[in-house]
Amino acid sequence: MSFDHLVGQEKIKKKLNYYLKVYNAKNTCPFLLFNGQKGIGKTEFARSFVRQLKNKDGSKRNAIELNCGSLKNVENFFTQIFIPIIMDNEVTVFLDEAHELPQDLTNAFLTIFNTEKSNQREFQFRENVFPFDFTKQTFLFATTESDKLFPPFKDRLTSADFEEYTRQDLAKIISSFCKEIKFDSNCLDKLASTTRGNARSSIKLARDLGDFCDTVHALGGKKYFGKKQFDSFIDILGINPLGISETEKNILDILKEHGSCSLQELSAKTGLSRTALQRDHEVYLLKKGLMKIDVKRIITPVGKSLLRGANW
Repeated sequence: MSFDHLVGQEKIKKKLNYYLKVYNAKNTCPFLLFNGQKGIGKTEFARSFVRQLKNKDGSKRNAIELNCGSLKNVENFFTQIFIPIIMDNEVTVFLDEAHELPQDLTNAFLTIFNTEKSNQREFQFRENVFPFDFTKQTFLFATTESDKLFPPFKDRLTSADFEEYTRQDLAKIISSFCKEIKFDSNCLDKLASTTRGNARSSIKLARDLGDFCDTVHALGGKKYFGKKQFDSFIDILGINPLGISETEKNILDILKEHGSCSLQELSAKTGLSRTALQRDHEVYLLKKGLMKIDVKRIITPVGKSLLRGANW
């Protein structure tokens, strides 16, 4: 009963290990919500949690994984999912992208997940009554946008909030997928800084590194990755300091050239919608201190330093 094979997220591991103990003692656990940004490890942790749940007789429990965007409505859920797969069975149901749940199914879950008095519930839909037994059936959810969940429904769930990975953890993830590569520690740290605190990006980078290092000189039976290889790698793949995208670099270039821009002006100059600018780019630039908003958008000294290449 462990998540030691997964890097980082120590608070999440502690919480999930606790709920596994609760489950093993009572055959039930809260309706967990794995909450965090894309690529932060929610699905891997949820799947690991699911694999450790057992049936009452100790046998392996069946599991089903669904994307909430594929559920059309409450009728679709009961006729296509609940009756053939869930009803009367011991099964774990993992529902990803919970913010895309249809509203009528959200309302149904609001009633079904009211377990203050009993772990057994019934839900009537048209002429049918559907039984739920939460000592047999475990429901887990994941989302990147918890703010879009219907608040009363969200209150029924127990949130496991994922944090951004530390640079040290990201370096561990990269090196764990590149066991045949001997890294210069400083270069590994710089690589980790480009993955935006994101486990999925670190894994993708590790795969790119493996392909790249197949073409370089090996030392002591291992492929070597030092400053020369680092400079070549970031040049070939077009990797910028702190992992900023070319679009974000362009935003900083515009702000440097014009001194300041309103959101509308920046939208016109980049060709991006205001929503896309704020959601996909400004959040990261602000978090890294590369720009600031003081009525208008302004590049910071840190942002200017990055454009000069000093951040490497």
